[in-house]
Amino acid sequence: MSLEELYAIAQRELAKDLVFEIDGEPVTVSIRGILLARAGSKTYNFSFFELGESDFALAVQMRGFVVYLGLEADEEVEEEALPEMVNILLSGLTPAIATLITMAEKSYGGKADVLLDDEMGPSLKEFFYDLLMKHRKGRDPYEQTELA
Repeated sequence: MSLEELYAIAQRELAKDLVFEIDGEPVTVSIRGILLARAGSKTYNFSFFELGESDFALAVQMRGFVVYLGLEADEEVEEEALPEMVNILLSGLTPAIATLITMAEKSYGGKADVLLDDEMGPSLKEFFYDLLMKHRKGRDPYEQTELA
């Protein structure tokens, strides 16, 4: 499977706008970026990163890969609504992410590649391209810091 075919799968399966009802109001969450990277583990895991009031990243790890989704909401999402939003995202997007990873397992030879960069805002773009460079250099993508 070529990188172009992975791009096509990402576009077809994951490049979408999702509409949620939060506190009785519709909120549109758009998938603006997708990053595919090799993971050092074959375990299943996910992480959620709040990058701003309406910018988020969801990382889903499975079978030796991690897929990062860059998400932008059309309005601020309150912190109390985030667990429900993450649950809905995972329920709805995990099958498409699994399809992408299944195809990547077959012949993807790279360390990390951005499969979608659809007008990401500055905070998402910085987050994604920093992750891309860390994965490509073989560095831990998550920095641990200590409080002074």
